[in-house]
Amino acid sequence: MVLIPAGDFVMGRQSGRGFSDELPIHPNPISAFYLDQFEVTKALWDDVYTYATNNSYGFGNAGSGQGAFHPVHTVNWFDVVKWCNARSEKEGLTPVYYTDAGFTTVFNTGVPDPFANGFRLPTEAEWEKAAHGTLVGNTYPWGNSITGADANYSGSGDPFGSELPDTTPVGFYDGEQWAAYSIDRANGYGLYDMSGNVYEWCWDWYDGGYYAVSPSTDPRGPASGILGVSWGGSWFSISSCLRCAFRNFLNPVFVNNSFGFRSARGLQLFPLPL
Repeated sequence: MVLIPAGDFVMGRQSGRGFSDELPIHPNPISAFYLDQFEVTKALWDDVYTYATNNSYGFGNAGSGQGAFHPVHTVNWFDVVKWCNARSEKEGLTPVYYTDAGFTTVFNTGVPDPFANGFRLPTEAEWEKAAHGTLVGNTYPWGNSITGADANYSGSGDPFGSELPDTTPVGFYDGEQWAAYSIDRANGYGLYDMSGNVYEWCWDWYDGGYYAVSPSTDPRGPASGILGVSWGGSWFSISSCLRCAFRNFLNPVFVNNSFGFRSARGLQLFPLPL
């Protein structure tokens, strides 16, 4: 995992065209946290999934992938939250997600434990800060323009497109994939595939007007909702959906082959909304 340092961060679309739910821009100091350097691979998913199913976990979807080092896909929000709990237990950490306010029944939804040190999904604010990397106001994790040599999206021309879903191995866009290019497409924090490959589930409930009332520090999303959020675009997306500020929203039980995730761990521990 990569340490994303604490610091000031301006959330929302700072330039160019987009959607109304990306505004208004607003300052949000974010506490330090850890984030997976790569999207969760099918190999890592399978390792934890095997542990989980051997220890009383049940999943709606078993997860799929084009290869061991491609991102896992075909997992919904509830699947990945359960998986985060199982990963925590497997690594000897305290799970985050519980079904009861007393933090006694580990599961995939319910009241998160404010004292947990385990794996969870990043909040929208954490994800967007991480995507921008060390740049300020950038449209994409590496700058303000995009070509097929930068990320995996619809029409990008990656060499894995002969079979669907058209994912690439995580970290494939590392500057060596095309002979004519030598720019490392990790962002300033060393994170790969923050744009493209698969959408990444985040913690928050979706609210199109939330940015207007967002807390000034460490926003965690609305206290309740119906739709979940995912960020980053996918192999199936047009390039504008790969912008750092683009918010995608849908039912958390939705599942298809363009949705995956990466997990986070907090340093400042706090309860998250349902």
